[in-house]
Amino acid sequence: MTRVLIADDERPARSELKFLLEKIFKDLNKSGVELIEAGSGSAVLEVLDKYTFDACFLDIELGDKRGTELAEEMRQKNINTPIIFVTAYENYALNAFDLDAVDYVMKPFDENRIRKAIKKLMQRKTETKFMPGPFALPAGDHMEVVGADSISYIEAIHKGAKVHCHKNIYISNEPLTTWEKKLSPAGDQFARIHKSFIVNLNACEALVPDYNNGYACKLKECDDIAIPISRNMIHEIRQHFCM
Repeated sequence: MTRVLIADDERPARSELKFLLEKIFKDLNKSGVELIEAGSGSAVLEVLDKYTFDACFLDIELGDKRGTELAEEMRQKNINTPIIFVTAYENYALNAFDLDAVDYVMKPFDENRIRKAIKKLMQRKTETKFMPGPFALPAGDHMEVVGADSISYIEAIHKGAKVHCHKNIYISNEPLTTWEKKLSPAGDQFARIHKSFIVNLNACEALVPDYNNGYACKLKECDDIAIPISRNMIHEIRQHFCM
């Protein structure tokens, strides 16, 4: 599922952009789009702590904070969400690109212009996809270096996570939300298919029936392990595996 953040302090502007994005993603056969709104800079930071996003349409004037300042804060926190700036002032364009924005769009919104921005976003996503890591994880009295490809799945535990690799299991004090951000450069290879699990979809060898007519993901080199897929992720997993 594609998740997009719409950040604008004007509700009518958010509603208009939401309408256009729903239409555009539907035309692109990407019906699994989730649009989340934020009406201030502080609200943006709150939702970024809870979710990862494939894109953020960020208004340059957010009332309590400038969008350009917010973008700098995001980069300082290693939040690499692609940004498309929204502005009514054309002279902000140069500054927007200095912050490595994907694009900027002017108000009032034009559907064709939004479509061009989405096209640029998709091109950048294809061009910048790379494998994150390696990660240093505790193993007794030393640290072991683990490549992302060696991770089969990550399981939420109290105040942290259990990282299941091909050969070993490591305990991390970082929660799944942090691991989602770390693994996001790999694109759709890693997916949070359940609130308690992130799975390396390249390690999936079968989708097996689960309770309530659902599915679970059976993983290579993980005998008798089948990770449940939450109902709100079934559509995305079907798309990934061309079901």
